Amino acid sequence: MAMQSLYRRYRPRRFSELKGQDHVVMALRDAVASGREGQAYLFSGPRGTGKTTSARILAKVLNCDNVIDGEPCCECESCLAVERGTSYDVHELDAASNNGVDAIRDLVEKSALGTPGRHKVYILDEVHMLSKAAEAALLKTLEEPPPHVVFVLATTDPQKMSDTIRSRTQHLQFHLLPSDTLAEHVRWVAGEAGLDLSQAALDAALTQGGGSARDTLSALELLASTGGDISDVIDLDEFLIGLIERDSGRVLTAMGHAVGLGRDPRTITEELVRHLRNAFLSLLAPELVMLPSDRIDTIADQAQQLGAAAIVRAIERLGSALVDMRHAPDPRILVEVALVQLTHDGTGTDTDALVARIERLEATVKQLRAQGAGTSAAVPKDPATGRAVLGGAARRPDRAAPAAARDPAPSSTSESTPTKPTSSPADDAPPPADPTPAPATVSVPDAWEHTVKSQVKPLVRALYSAGSFVGRRGDTWLFSVPNEAHGSKCDEHRSAVEAALSQAVGSAVTIEFVSGGSPIADADTAPSPTASSPGPAASPAPAASPAPAASNTPEASTAAAAPRPDPEPASDPEPEPHVPEADDDVDLHALTDAPPESVKTPIDRLAEAFPGSELMTDD
Repeated sequence: MAMQSLYRRYRPRRFSELKGQDHVVMALRDAVASGREGQAYLFSGPRGTGKTTSARILAKVLNCDNVIDGEPCCECESCLAVERGTSYDVHELDAASNNGVDAIRDLVEKSALGTPGRHKVYILDEVHMLSKAAEAALLKTLEEPPPHVVFVLATTDPQKMSDTIRSRTQHLQFHLLPSDTLAEHVRWVAGEAGLDLSQAALDAALTQGGGSARDTLSALELLASTGGDISDVIDLDEFLIGLIERDSGRVLTAMGHAVGLGRDPRTITEELVRHLRNAFLSLLAPELVMLPSDRIDTIADQAQQLGAAAIVRAIERLGSALVDMRHAPDPRILVEVALVQLTHDGTGTDTDALVARIERLEATVKQLRAQGAGTSAAVPKDPATGRAVLGGAARRPDRAAPAAARDPAPSSTSESTPTKPTSSPADDAPPPADPTPAPATVSVPDAWEHTVKSQVKPLVRALYSAGSFVGRRGDTWLFSVPNEAHGSKCDEHRSAVEAALSQAVGSAVTIEFVSGGSPIADADTAPSPTASSPGPAASPAPAASPAPAASNTPEASTAAAAPRPDPEPASDPEPEPHVPEADDDVDLHALTDAPPESVKTPIDRLAEAFPGSELMTDD
């Protein structure tokens, strides 16, 4: 006689022996103990979780002669008959093979007959397979069954049942067994059955079972018959490692090994998708992973290296391959192409390749941020607002070249080059009158161009962009402006600019404004070379303007010469136009009006375009 399988030999006989379904055990045992058992139950859940076993235990306890706290004694004749399958009180019907209306009508007719025990229990397995006519024939009896009849309907897919059937039953849902509970049960069964298996074989059985007690015991029995050989078990970790290392050869080798063991490519892909799902859940909800604790830790580590986004992308790509396999002549080719696309961006679609590159760049940026977190304090900040400067890390003074390696050359963003004093202050060397000033680590012109200019307010930046540093006299830096009026506007913001420059170069900085090569003087005092606080200034005499020293441009020569006899004098060069940002604070009093002579009417422009023309009026 053939040996009875493990899942039948060690099937639970009492509610207390049922593993991982405490909520079902409590509901049924309390109902029987208090005499409030229902007349129709619906047991639903994954395969191998104890639905039919619970129905048989319920049938035993409803007809047991010695019920103790809602548990059957398993010793009386009624309990033994139910276990042997010879009881007249329990009738099992497989609805998958008896789904016609005739079978259900016969069941309904016999249900009204008497029974030797207290209750007649009908167990209908896979009840969702009943036809519509069979469900209609069963519906009336479920609504008003005979007093001694109890129906137990079992199904793995309750959604396929009609709502009218489900509404007339007490619905109890069975769950997959927790990994730790199932591992303990497997070790107990192996010990009771005398199976000498390694821990690796037990773990392989748990992995193949996937939370189903019957599937796990069947896998355990198969491993026991092969002496615990797990060489034919597919190592799904190889696929994950190949995805992490982006090694196309490794994943193709793992697929070839699995197919060589006789596995169907579609089955391998389904197992790989389930494995990726466990990896994804290990990142977000580890309690939902139906694996042992040590196994969860291994998968979680792999999932951390692969990343949640890459896992989701792999599940989607393999899921699409499963759909395409239905009509493919060789399903293995589709899954191999999908694996290569997941490990090599160049072989995928443009969108998938771009997403993968972006994911790797984000991971790299995150890693660099973690490594450089200790240097974030060195980023320059705006002295006016105290906030970090955008791009300030790239413009830190310590990244600039040493001042001794280069001489600060005058720079100007205006259209005309301002005149310079005859003493050539553009040279960084101090004049003979004051040979002792200590040079700064970073020159003021460099600090202004690379650091301070981007930190000040847009209005200040626009005003100062019309001038440039042309040298220094002692500890005072000379800043050339187009005219005295412009210098007066710049002087209103001089303290903020000096503070920012001082912070950038590491020493006190003083600015003196020069216009046409001369310092701006107060209107009430004579011109002084040390004046640095301009007030309402008078126009300087043409003869007082020194000749240009280092500029050969026509604009510079014109700026240093006497006023021209042109009927329309040239206006002062205007600063670069600047569009304030949405959050800029614009001081209306700091705005300058354009010279009236710079505005030309359309008639004037036409007269210039057509010399010798005459304006004709209607008169």
